[in-house]
Amino acid sequence: MEEVKKPLLTPRQIGMAAAFGGAALAIVLAGITIPIPGTVVVTDPREPFTTIGSSLTGPIGGLVIGFLAGIAEPGIPWASLLAHIIGCMYMGLAYKFVYNHFPVLWMKLAGWAVLVLIYYFVVVVPLFVVGIWIFYPAETGGEAFLPLLGALEIGAVPEAVLTTIFTTVIMGILPERFRRPVW
Repeated sequence: MEEVKKPLLTPRQIGMAAAFGGAALAIVLAGITIPIPGTVVVTDPREPFTTIGSSLTGPIGGLVIGFLAGIAEPGIPWASLLAHIIGCMYMGLAYKFVYNHFPVLWMKLAGWAVLVLIYYFVVVVPLFVVGIWIFYPAETGGEAFLPLLGALEIGAVPEAVLTTIFTTVIMGILPERFRRPVW
């Protein structure tokens, strides 16, 4: 009996990735931003769309969502693309692990919260700083790497906490069939 291979992207994944990525892009294009004090970087409310969307659509959907979420970043798109594409691919892989290995909802939600915090503080913010250093060295304001990383990590705390709480509530109230990864 021959095994049927799943396609790399299903129509459902493509539609979901386009919808979540499109929502993130719309937020950026609308200019809904919040400056991070002491840095040249602004933040915005796109991350619920990037984290939930890429978690449900997997790493390939995350690549699409990360691209759409990062491409229109004002002034520093390459740094944003680096951070969001890798961050969204991470969420796609990591969420499937949490979903498949934690048997009850409260464990999945606790795992989710940890994934979102890792997304911010281990993946996206550090890669954003790396991207600024590589692609936009003039935008560092002459600040050394670690102080800039520290300033952005501290500046990201409110957004990370709010996004973690908000998305955990959303994932908790979604019916099981909408919480399940589609890849």
